[in-house]
Amino acid sequence: MFKKITFLLLFFLPRLAFSFEPFLTDDSGTVAKGKNMIEMYYFGILEKADPNGPIDVNLPGEEFVGSDRATVAPLTYTRGISENLEAGVGLSYYGLPTGNYSPFANYVLSAKYRFYGNPEEGLSFAVKPSFTIGHSSAQQEAGLGMALPGYGINAIGTYAHQDFAVFFNIAYQHQPYNTNYTVAGGSEALRIDIYQVSIAPLWKISSKFHIGVDLGVVTNIVLADQNSYNYFIMPALIYTPIEALDIGISYLRVSATYGDELRDGPFTSIFKAGVTYRF
Repeated sequence: MFKKITFLLLFFLPRLAFSFEPFLTDDSGTVAKGKNMIEMYYFGILEKADPNGPIDVNLPGEEFVGSDRATVAPLTYTRGISENLEAGVGLSYYGLPTGNYSPFANYVLSAKYRFYGNPEEGLSFAVKPSFTIGHSSAQQEAGLGMALPGYGINAIGTYAHQDFAVFFNIAYQHQPYNTNYTVAGGSEALRIDIYQVSIAPLWKISSKFHIGVDLGVVTNIVLADQNSYNYFIMPALIYTPIEALDIGISYLRVSATYGDELRDGPFTSIFKAGVTYRF
């Protein structure tokens, strides 16, 4: 059965907690000590690679596996613990699909530790472990998440210059599921160890606008699929009307083949928009 994994992030995996919104790839920066950050975003699936088949979306703390379209509103709160350490918690609200289960899912706990460099100048590195709380069996059967807890880790690098920056990630996620229940009604075996590699250059257009593109490859979670990996590309725009607020939009396209399929299809596409507020 044909499935797509849409990672960002995201990712990533169910995973790896939160990214540098609206990108899937994270940066090595951390929230300043004693400061806070709230990220409120929305994403909606615009197009499915297989109109009659299931969707497999693995964005950072926003995973969804199912045969229907989905609309999701993720919320993340992050607190600066020290000048190079932050901790975060997130969850997602599903507008679609609906059913006899809670619309709240994807509870993720994470921490990011920057162990080298200044994220605003030159090269810097960070590591970000995360833990995903297990969902109910009904949510797993609906595709909103797995009914067992999972964990992951993301190795993060940033190279920053005055007018541009490049983020790069290597991530792993252990994503188990309760085999006594289906995942989104499907019976095929799924991989529980997921990997992702991604890079995201970001350019400063003005004091208020940044543009970038996120590129990456991620493990296909369906064991029986002939394609072991999926590829993604995601252009994004960030508008900063005031120092404390970012408004971001992005368009994500994912395909099992890098090339014509990623350009012309079949592919899965997702629109994402929201705000980041620092205080």
